[in-house]
Amino acid sequence: SQPIFRGPKMDNPQLTVQCVGALVVFVAARLCHQAFVKSIEVWYSSPANRHLYFKAFKEQYQQTGKADFSAFMKTHPETISQTFGDEATSEGQMVKAMVAPSAIIMAIGGIMMRCGGNSMWGYVFHAFRGLMTPFGLLMVLQTPVVSGAGAGNKEIREGKKVSNIELLYQLNWVILHFVGFAAFLGPAVIIELPVAVYELLTHEGSGSGFHVEAARMGLAAMRIICAVLLVISAPFLARDSTKNPNSLRALKWRAEFTVGEFGACQMYFNALSVWIQPGTSYGWADLVLLALLALEAFRIFFAHGVFWLVTMMKWDSIDWANVMKYEIPAQGPLMKALRQKTGNELIHLHAVQAGVPDFTESIVKASTYLPASSVATGCKYDKLRLLVFKPDNYENFKAMDFPDLSEMDLDHWNGDFTRVLATLPTADTLFFPFGTYKLDMMIPMVLVSMTDYSGDIAKLGEVAANNLPAKAGTEEVGYDITSKVLSDPRGAFLAQQSFSEAIQAKGKTAGFYKLISEIGDLIDKADAAKAGDAGAPLLSKTPQGYEIQLRGALKASPKVVLRAHQTQLLPAGWESLPKVDPMPSSAT
Repeated sequence: SQPIFRGPKMDNPQLTVQCVGALVVFVAARLCHQAFVKSIEVWYSSPANRHLYFKAFKEQYQQTGKADFSAFMKTHPETISQTFGDEATSEGQMVKAMVAPSAIIMAIGGIMMRCGGNSMWGYVFHAFRGLMTPFGLLMVLQTPVVSGAGAGNKEIREGKKVSNIELLYQLNWVILHFVGFAAFLGPAVIIELPVAVYELLTHEGSGSGFHVEAARMGLAAMRIICAVLLVISAPFLARDSTKNPNSLRALKWRAEFTVGEFGACQMYFNALSVWIQPGTSYGWADLVLLALLALEAFRIFFAHGVFWLVTMMKWDSIDWANVMKYEIPAQGPLMKALRQKTGNELIHLHAVQAGVPDFTESIVKASTYLPASSVATGCKYDKLRLLVFKPDNYENFKAMDFPDLSEMDLDHWNGDFTRVLATLPTADTLFFPFGTYKLDMMIPMVLVSMTDYSGDIAKLGEVAANNLPAKAGTEEVGYDITSKVLSDPRGAFLAQQSFSEAIQAKGKTAGFYKLISEIGDLIDKADAAKAGDAGAPLLSKTPQGYEIQLRGALKASPKVVLRAHQTQLLPAGWESLPKVDPMPSSAT
């Protein structure tokens, strides 16, 4: 087929090398972009970092008595380097794994793309032009600002005073980081801007057609625009105050990101310029690929460069508290309805209907590689007539059961759970699953059934109620363990009051949560005793799990029921406990 671009047959070895190099540079820069974009998402999903920004939020909440969601931005990294600067973290390893090889092949592609020159000084210029950006990127990557040095570096970053000798010692390393940053972005203005201006001013037609000549000039203009916008963005790096002080660190991070994006976009447009330089010739299939690459370059330019530059210019006019209010807390239909009904933000609780994932939940946002159906709260259930509740925004993100939460977090959870139960007038039974009854959802959680499920849900507003009954398995049994619970000082309060009343008293239910989780230890001992009697090996089968039900939880003296598989061994002395239906009528 005839080439679309008119020109000599593309058999010039130099052109071939340049075009292949341009493709390598484009792909490498795009991979770096992906790593940096994802790094802040992974940073926010880190349990350690979540603890930091939720702690900042709670401290401000305790001081002011108001839920200012902009406090979530208080611990935001100030620089991109801080985002991935600890190589012991997932975000640090992710960026290193993607950017290090990309920078190496970018250096190779840069040399290939700049292949040319007819004198030693020309060779030096083209080599320098091709190598500086990947060289700077590698230098930044190899000087991680968090894990790259000891305590002195940490104190310097925090603005604390250190001894003169410590400062001089650390500067040997820190200066290299800034040199790398300058080498990464400097060529965009010092080299590429003058080159693009020169190309635009000295352009002569090559006989390729008006549309090709216009594209070449347009790309040269885009390279100039990228450099100019980079310079416009740079002063935001030096901002020392914002209208909302909580947002300052996020602004400076975004400024560094935006400066880098304009530098990367200039590389994309450089690569596109190489592909349509005089002497190149393409057919329709080639043009389709070229158009897709150009589309991606312009998408990144506008969506990540221009958008955030405009946002930074309007930064102080944005209500960041309101933005973060809808960005961080879950915005599922049930949570919205409960917030409206209770008149409270419910920041320490998350709720869904069984089998109805909330796609705005933090764990779903953090799950890059697994679908919501695998990680969302309540996702493993069918669409049963049950509500699933879990604590949210607690300190110990390794917690799998309620006893793993701190006293303060338990109090926060109990407060929000009390508010929610007050909106469910027919709430009847609380279900506390353990072991296999958690269905691999390894978080503190409780399910709630209601005698009039549809009616209570309808009163919440625009939430479509589930309609499937929750039935017990044919091989499951229920035991009335009320007497065992009431005989323990930690559960004795249930003899005089309802669970919903008890959780309103500070610290009163902490012992109860521990009591019902310790039933698993008693079951373990029963299994171990039987295994020992049978001469079984030390490594025995894990218990199948169990569930504790509080039937009539809103009433005084609720019935406490243990549900388990009929083959599950019970603690010693529990065999004679009365059997009951394994599921309450309110769930079925």
